[in-house]
Amino acid sequence: MGNSAKRDSDTSRLHPAIRKKVAAIQKQLHSEKIPFEVFEAFRTPERQAILFAKRPKVTWVGPWGSIHQYGLAVDFVLKIDGNWSWDDSGPEAKFWDRMHEIAQKNGMTPLFNKKGKLIEKPHIQLVGVSASELRKGKYPDGGDEIWAEHLSDLIDNWEGPGTAPPPPDLAPDRPPLDPAILAELEVESDSDMPSQIMSAVFDPRFQKFHDFIKRWEGGFVNHPADKGGATNMGVTIGTLADWRGSDVSVEDVRNLTRAEADDIFRARYYAMCRCGEMPDRMAMVVYNCAVLSGPKTSIKMAQEAFNILGLTVDGKGLGVDGILGRLTMGAIKQTDPSILADAFMDQQEKHLRGLDTFSVFGAGWLNRMAGLREIVNTLPTGAGVRPTTKMNISENKVDFQDILSIAISAREGDTKASLAKIAELVLESDPEDGSTSSRNKTLLRLLLKDKLAGDGELEDVSTITTGPDGKPPLTPINAALGETIGKAMNGKKSVSGIVGLVLTAVLPSLGISGDIVQFISDNTELLLTLFSLLTGWGMFGKLDKAIRLVGMVNERT
Repeated sequence: MGNSAKRDSDTSRLHPAIRKKVAAIQKQLHSEKIPFEVFEAFRTPERQAILFAKRPKVTWVGPWGSIHQYGLAVDFVLKIDGNWSWDDSGPEAKFWDRMHEIAQKNGMTPLFNKKGKLIEKPHIQLVGVSASELRKGKYPDGGDEIWAEHLSDLIDNWEGPGTAPPPPDLAPDRPPLDPAILAELEVESDSDMPSQIMSAVFDPRFQKFHDFIKRWEGGFVNHPADKGGATNMGVTIGTLADWRGSDVSVEDVRNLTRAEADDIFRARYYAMCRCGEMPDRMAMVVYNCAVLSGPKTSIKMAQEAFNILGLTVDGKGLGVDGILGRLTMGAIKQTDPSILADAFMDQQEKHLRGLDTFSVFGAGWLNRMAGLREIVNTLPTGAGVRPTTKMNISENKVDFQDILSIAISAREGDTKASLAKIAELVLESDPEDGSTSSRNKTLLRLLLKDKLAGDGELEDVSTITTGPDGKPPLTPINAALGETIGKAMNGKKSVSGIVGLVLTAVLPSLGISGDIVQFISDNTELLLTLFSLLTGWGMFGKLDKAIRLVGMVNERT
């Protein structure tokens, strides 16, 4: 399930060998009015991987290579007026020197290279320990269960490259299974474990996908409507500050280099969303959404898209929590990526349209989504479960353009004939011969072809509309296009038609731009006809309900 990548300043879980030392150092610093606080204590290997990928470098070792991973080091940083400060120049220089003196008096040491040069001023660690020995499981004496259990959790949850160190002996553990029972179980292969976090960081596909991102993330901008503030190459001022671990100015954003921007995208979006483990199409859409809306929102989109397709994991849909756990990653890997990516992009576009800044940035977002769909269609389709709900939709022969074309005939007042032709299209698209399908076909021929066009006599509706459960189904008009569509549209046709007519007539005159408004302007007459048909269908439905009600009253009297 992986560990958190958040910074942890809690000293209570450190190894007892330094727990009291750190408290003593801090107490002495405070007594001398030197404003140092513990910035970081235990550090997860996942966070170490992210820091290792940063440019400019903030650490030179990868996961399990830092003493922080073993609870034997802390970072002390100045905290002035409530803000963290790494400033080691001017008056603050003596503060750092004094902190190191106090640390050494308490059996801890700053970090020096082989030439004796101080490397990291905030970092102090227990004297006499080395990461190479710790990786072999050679831990200092005096550990307790609090420290051992936390370190064991980090080890157990590690999904990155290489082998994690052995857990401390003090860590509580479950007893082994009975060998006789174990022999009957199927042991999972290591090859089924999630792909490694660091392999996502160095995925060779990254540059291919990143080329698309660079095309749409321009240079420096500081738009007043953009909640992210000053942005350069898609990197906001907040993201840059978090990446560098210090406050940054608008000028820092303006002077951001392409190399550093690429490193941020690779580590903070591509690797954090584990795109390197996903099929090409899903990797592309998840990465793009993470850049636009953040990694958590992007993972939520993937979870929502999976659920919308009607797929389940162990009989249930995915929890929409933005957490990329085992179930979510398994669902992404095992679902047909061409279908899941399409559903994902539909959800993302819906999300973008709902933002309060859509009127300002919407045109650009929609153009970007159109470009995304183009590039996704060039990527490998992949393999996996093909959701039947999506397949049924794709196999439907009723085409929106066909219906629009038929509606043109209504311009001459031939509304009945147009409805009848639409009915024929629906009939041709439904190849099933089940009882529900046959009943709907009969209703459709009767009501939209014969009844509306005046080509035949009305049959006995009671012989057609009796459902298998003995309950009265929809009225014939409302059920004309099937129970599913009829129930969905029941009571909504007239309102939808009227709203459509109003929007078609009013939107183009409001001065609003966008693809939808342009489409309406180009097809105003056609859309007015179509929404008129929908409104008419709703009126027929209301009349049909009235006829049925009269019939029921007559039967009872």
